[in-house]
Amino acid sequence: MTKDILVRVRGVQTIGEEEDTVEMITPGTYYVKNGKQYLIYDESLDETGTPASDVYKRQTHNTVKVMENRIEVMKRGLVESHMIFEPGRRTTANYRTPMGLFLMGITTSLLEVEEDEESILLRIKYSMEMNGEYAFDCNTEILASSRKEEVLGIPM
Repeated sequence: MTKDILVRVRGVQTIGEEEDTVEMITPGTYYVKNGKQYLIYDESLDETGTPASDVYKRQTHNTVKVMENRIEVMKRGLVESHMIFEPGRRTTANYRTPMGLFLMGITTSLLEVEEDEESILLRIKYSMEMNGEYAFDCNTEILASSRKEEVLGIPM
């Protein structure tokens, strides 16, 4: 995969029968260091933490670190957190937003990594607790592909 990539992040949060889907596509950077793969990208958020579409954009810098049987997501900027996803393990993370600090519990049930020469696809299923209370279930997919490819279905 090339250094210059496009990153598509798609998250589906499920609470009971209701689902909320968020998706974004943004340019990013890919590299390998010490046997670990890194995806780096920025996301623009508005004051409520949803993708921004106006002039009040603020940035969160994301680093996704992919290791065998473990993915870490580090956020810096408007939102700050260091989340660890490992199948069958409950981890905790502080999640700082403009609305305050939350203590999250993350129980990962599925972690899949599929890759080829031009892309890497991460699938993570987990349950989320906020301040000790069950909040929702989440399915997240992160697809990174070389910008020269049309892997995301977007002509380059």
